[in-house]
Amino acid sequence: MEFQFLRDRANSLAFAWTINSLAYSIVYPFLPIYLHSERGYPMTTVGLIFPLMGAAIIVSPLIAGTLTDRIGRRLMMQFGQTGRAVLFAVLAVMAFCHAPFWLFAAVLMVNAGVGTFFQVGSDAYLSDISRPEERPRMFSRIRIGTNIGWALGPMLGSFLIGTPFWLLFLLTCALCLLGAWYTGRVCKPTVRHAAAVSGAAARFTVGRLLSDRWLTGTLGCSFVLFLLTSQLYSVMSVYATGVVGISPGALGLIYSLNGFAIIVFQMPMTWLLERFRLLFPVRLVVGAALYTAGYFSLGFAQNAGMMAVSVLTITLGEAAVMPSVYSGVSRLAPAGGTGRYMASLELIRGVGYAVGPFLGATLFDCWPGRPLLLWGTLSLLGVAAASGYVLLARRMIATRYLHL
Repeated sequence: MEFQFLRDRANSLAFAWTINSLAYSIVYPFLPIYLHSERGYPMTTVGLIFPLMGAAIIVSPLIAGTLTDRIGRRLMMQFGQTGRAVLFAVLAVMAFCHAPFWLFAAVLMVNAGVGTFFQVGSDAYLSDISRPEERPRMFSRIRIGTNIGWALGPMLGSFLIGTPFWLLFLLTCALCLLGAWYTGRVCKPTVRHAAAVSGAAARFTVGRLLSDRWLTGTLGCSFVLFLLTSQLYSVMSVYATGVVGISPGALGLIYSLNGFAIIVFQMPMTWLLERFRLLFPVRLVVGAALYTAGYFSLGFAQNAGMMAVSVLTITLGEAAVMPSVYSGVSRLAPAGGTGRYMASLELIRGVGYAVGPFLGATLFDCWPGRPLLLWGTLSLLGVAAASGYVLLARRMIATRYLHL
C-alpha cells in the first residue's frame, strides 16, 4: 500500500528526482579517483571527461525539448532513466574488463546527455499537472528531492568505495531502473499534453521561441547569473584549500551544508516570496542579491566558519532563484512549447556552467593573492543579473504583463 504522501504526483516526481540524483551522485564524485588512482590515468587526461559531459548537456536539451513536446513527457522521463540504466550497465562491464579511457569518456558523455531527457520531461510534466500559482512550491519540492539524493549519494559511495568500482555502476543501474519503474507507475499520461501533441506542438517553431522577449530576457539575465553560481564547485574549492587553507574534510562539510540547507530552507524561502505576491523577475532579483552578497563575502573569509556563512548565504540565493526561474519559464511557455521552453533554460544553464568555471579560473590565475578583487569582480555578475531582472520586471509592470 502506497503512502498517501507519494500519491501526490508532484511528490512522486520529487521522489523520482531523489532516486536519480542518488544514483548519479554515488559514482560521480569518485570517477576521477577511480580513473586516476586505480587505473593510473593522469589528471590532465581524466579532466577531459568533464568538458565532454558538459558539451553533451549543452546539446541534448534541444533534442529533448522537441521530443518532449511532440512525443510526450512521460515517455521522455522513462527514456532518460532506462537509457541511463543501460549505459551504467555498460560502464559496469567496461570497469570489470578494464576498458580504455576513451571508451569511458564516450559512454559518460552519452550518459550525461541522456540524463537531460528525464530532466526536461519532468519539468514539462510538472507544468502540465499544476496551476501556475502552484509551480514555485512544486519546483521547490523537486529541489529538495534532488538535494536529498545529492546529500546521501556521496555518503553511500564513500562507504562502498572499497568495493570493486563496477559494483557501484551496477548499483547505479539498479537505482535508475527503480526510478523508471516508479515514475511509470505513478506518473500517468496527462490530458493536457495529449491535446498539445495533436496540434499546438506541431505548429510551434524555434523562431517563436527566439522572438519571445520575456523568455530571451529571462534567459539572458539567468545566463549571467549562472556564470557566477558555477563558481561554487569550481574556483571556490581551489580557493578554500589553496588560499584560505582549510582542509579537504572541512570543505566537504561545507558542501554538505549547501545540500542540507536547501532541504531545510527551500520551502520557507518559497513561502516567504509567495507571501508578498512578487512577480517572478522580482523573486529573481532577491535571489541574485543573496548570491552576490554570498560570493562577495568569500573575499573576506579567513577560516572554515566564515566560508560556511558565505555558502549558507549562497544557498539562500539558490533557494530563491531556482524554483522561481523554472516556474517562471514554464508560465511563459505557450501551448505545445513547454518542453522546448524548459529545454532552453537547461541549455542556458549548461552553457553557463561550462563557461563560468573557465572565467573564474582565469581571474583566479590573474589575482591569486587578491581575494577581494577576485570575488568582487565575479560578484559583479550577480549585480548585472539583478539589474537585468529589475528591467524585466519594470517592463512587465509597464505593459501590464502581471499574471506571472
